Amino acid sequence: MITQMNNSSNENLLFQERLPHLYRTILGSFRKITRSFALFNVSFAALFTAQLAAVFFYSPFLSQPLLLALSLSALFLTVFSYFIFLFYYQAKKPEQFNQLKQQFVSSAKKQLATCDAGQSLTIAASLVKLAAHLDDFEEGLYQIPTLLSPFKRLLEGFSTQCHWKDVLRFKQTLLHSAIDEHLQQIRATPTDLEAHASLANTYISLSKLFAEPKSPALQRAYRKRKEVFEEHFLAAATLAMEELQILNHYAPNDPWVHEQLASGYHDLRMPQEEIREVETLLQLRPLDRDLLFRLGLLYFEQGNNAKGLKVYEELKEANYQKSQDLIMAYGSPQKSRSFSEIF
Repeated sequence: MITQMNNSSNENLLFQERLPHLYRTILGSFRKITRSFALFNVSFAALFTAQLAAVFFYSPFLSQPLLLALSLSALFLTVFSYFIFLFYYQAKKPEQFNQLKQQFVSSAKKQLATCDAGQSLTIAASLVKLAAHLDDFEEGLYQIPTLLSPFKRLLEGFSTQCHWKDVLRFKQTLLHSAIDEHLQQIRATPTDLEAHASLANTYISLSKLFAEPKSPALQRAYRKRKEVFEEHFLAAATLAMEELQILNHYAPNDPWVHEQLASGYHDLRMPQEEIREVETLLQLRPLDRDLLFRLGLLYFEQGNNAKGLKVYEELKEANYQKSQDLIMAYGSPQKSRSFSEIF
């Protein structure tokens, strides 16, 4: 039994060492798929432009109706062929992304111990990490030559506009697969709190895909689809909160559980719920000054200045090092918000 556990542990360590290579392989294949689609669009655009230029350039020589008709037919055929291939590639891409995901999962499972009871959680965690590697991937999809470095931001923005849908779709594919792995584990061990916490974090990662982006290049696309994005965000956030509540149900007095709840609510941008969980944590760990400092920051960020000042006084009396940092947060978010509303 001990030998079996040691073998499983060694195989898992070996798996973690091989993961970066596996990530690079999958990301490289994804890059090729995405670039090939861009090359397809550029090729047809160049062909159509060349044909159009030829028609205008040689128009004085195309006095015969037959030659003119052939030239226009060639243009029409190019446009028609483009849309036929476009629909084909667009339909094929989700299948290619799914195949990449399956390739990753199959390779990962081959390298893991077959008797490992937590195999599904390990696979799920690696899928979530692979999805995280795709953050801002659309910006750096192309190697920009030094000659064009003055236009780097412009070209990165153009790349983002062209490929953000592909990156989003592949991230969704990976995270949905991670969710399936979690569900498989939970069906086998329904009361495994680690599995529920991990599933909640995966739902949170999924919800972040539909949160308002920081990139200016993506904000316009977000605004056009705001209702759809908000609907997907709310759906994933609701599922995350359900998993977080399961943790609270099974272990209401476990500090680790409330730490997971607080972190989850923070990621979901639910400050009032986060405050409630940090307050509960403080009841369980009343001497934790770092936790009290965190609560004070939350109070000030949400405009609960009276409670924040009370926390500051308590930390100051305890000679807490960062008490002065806490008072610097007094009023600043509310001040900036009130001025933005006026002007």
